[in-house]
Amino acid sequence: MQATDITAYHTAYNNTLNQSDVRIVLEDENLYKVPIGLLVLLSIFYGTISILAVIGNSLVIWIVLTTKQMQTITNMFIANLALADVSIGVFAIPFQFQAALLQRWNLPEFMCPFCPFVQLISVNVSVFTLTAIAVDRHRAIINPLRARTSKNISKFVISSIWMLSFALAAPILFALRVRPVSDIALGDMNETYTNITVPFCQVVNFDHAEMQFYRYVLVLVQYFVPLFVISFVYIQMAFRLWGSKTPGNAQDSRDITMLKNKKKVIKMLIIVVALFGVCWFPLQLYNILHVTWPEINE
Repeated sequence: MQATDITAYHTAYNNTLNQSDVRIVLEDENLYKVPIGLLVLLSIFYGTISILAVIGNSLVIWIVLTTKQMQTITNMFIANLALADVSIGVFAIPFQFQAALLQRWNLPEFMCPFCPFVQLISVNVSVFTLTAIAVDRHRAIINPLRARTSKNISKFVISSIWMLSFALAAPILFALRVRPVSDIALGDMNETYTNITVPFCQVVNFDHAEMQFYRYVLVLVQYFVPLFVISFVYIQMAFRLWGSKTPGNAQDSRDITMLKNKKKVIKMLIIVVALFGVCWFPLQLYNILHVTWPEINE
């Protein structure tokens, strides 16, 4: 049965349809039927991830805050990373998961923009903090005789990271709202019509071009710029370490040990860059594709 036939059918019976909010599906292909086994399995997995993220990262924050010896510049950045992960574990994973799996928004309406907003902030904070750690390590190795970064400067950097993250995530607060979306479900013989209305958390206040531009900016700022900065500073660090010479007279055993240590450090730097690029790539690829080619969500 053609979509025009179904629309005519409903119009004839005084059922008004908004074409932008209506999808036509077969009854046995209804998107909202989720197998109970899959629901339970994924709930266990995501629940475990969320609980471990909150507990593990909270312990990191508690140790850094309560142990004087642990309050170094690097550990302050690591605690900031942990705080971002706690935020995702508390506000993003449980609620975004259920909305994605059930394909409807059953939570209070204010949480529709709030949960993605917190998720965006957390992602921004994580990425920017990793970049700040890389720059701090670069400064310590390339210019070891210069004064170390003070705690006040590191606190300023962390505060700036959060403010920038808030600013970049703010548009999502205005973009998302809960709206009803209707499905016309067809029975087996294409004779039975069921009008199914489901609440969705979706972009309302931005048009497609605006949302597309916003996502492109986020991918650039969240992924490509930090990846370039981290790669640049770590490559410089690797070259500096490889080209450095041990002071004093040559000693075979000592020089061999130093060479092995250099190789280990350089391998670690390469692994850090590779992991950053690989682990963030799927999320950023989806962020580009779902505004460029919306059919991917089908």
